[in-house]
Amino acid sequence: MAPPIEARKARFGQWVKRVVDHAKATRGLSVPKIADLAGIGNQTIYRWINAAGEKLPDPENVRAFCDAVGVPTTEPFQILWPGRTDTPTPAQPLSVLDDDFQLLQRRLNDPNTSEFEREFIRETIRQLADRPSQRPGHTPRRRKPGIAT
Repeated sequence: MAPPIEARKARFGQWVKRVVDHAKATRGLSVPKIADLAGIGNQTIYRWINAAGEKLPDPENVRAFCDAVGVPTTEPFQILWPGRTDTPTPAQPLSVLDDDFQLLQRRLNDPNTSEFEREFIRETIRQLADRPSQRPGHTPRRRKPGIAT
């Protein structure tokens, strides 16, 4: 039987705090920066650290957080959902990507790249992805206004 939700949230909060502290010490990442990289609100991370909220975290948010800080999802999934495994789809190896995409990826991950430049790169990629295609029957991807994906 799994521990009570409150105990799992408290243990998860300790784990998140440890991971955030390590990311700050080794990579200079603050909570707002991690939240930006993960595409989640920084209040979400603070809520996790403080074991606040009525429910367990959303698995997709936990996965995004882990991807942003470069840690596997095994431990948080074991803490939050004992017996459940996370089987993320394998990422495409960077070496297979075009040189231009590799350059963009390096710039987005470089701590010396300004936030303005990162957002400019992201928005340009979104605009290119939303551009009408010449293929018949193709429907462009639709984004919700004001939400970065």
